[in-house]
Amino acid sequence: MKHLWQRVRQCPQPTLLALIVVAFLVFFVQLVFGLPFPDDYGAVPQELTRAWDELLEGRFSHRTLVTATRLFTPLFVHGDLEHVGFNMIFLWSFGSLVARHLGKWWALVLFFVTGACGNVLQVCLNPDSSAPIVGASGAVCGCQGIYLGLALRWALSWPDVWPLARPIPPLQLAAFAVMGIGFDYFALMNHAGQPIAYGAHLGGFLSGLVIAACLTQVYPTEGSYDMPRQRG
Repeated sequence: MKHLWQRVRQCPQPTLLALIVVAFLVFFVQLVFGLPFPDDYGAVPQELTRAWDELLEGRFSHRTLVTATRLFTPLFVHGDLEHVGFNMIFLWSFGSLVARHLGKWWALVLFFVTGACGNVLQVCLNPDSSAPIVGASGAVCGCQGIYLGLALRWALSWPDVWPLARPIPPLQLAAFAVMGIGFDYFALMNHAGQPIAYGAHLGGFLSGLVIAACLTQVYPTEGSYDMPRQRG
């Protein structure tokens, strides 16, 4: 067991790999057993809006707490193989870069924070919707927003991470993230009919950008902060 734990600790970005493994595991369990994970664990705007209204009225119950967890559980639930596959590829690409510069545990925390922020914005945009929000896209866009914010303020090394064929300038990679979120914003403003939570993408990206802006304001240069870092 000790040897196994040492091998796990030697893996590049173990916390990020754990998130990816859990996401694929949840998808295949859902696929094999036909379980209604999107309905059971997706973030339903109607239910979250009702839970928020109950809190404002001073009414707190076990049901309210369970509903609040739906801001996080959808991050591990996906609609199909393409959905989970692309999300995990981009999570590895940008999430590993965030972990490289901020640390593996901070990357894990920010995955949940930006993912929840994305779901909150999607709920705010469609408070009466009964369609469950699923997927880690908000957290993925959150990692993109964080990396963009870091690249704008810190002198980052050229990223060398799979699936990039070779290291490229940080701002060039960040520009790719901006293009993606620009597409999401355009689709949101034009009320795209596809069942895609563009608001979650935008909310995750903006929350990540705000987090990076605050961090780089307090710590103007990389390495001037006292955070545990994991170079991978």
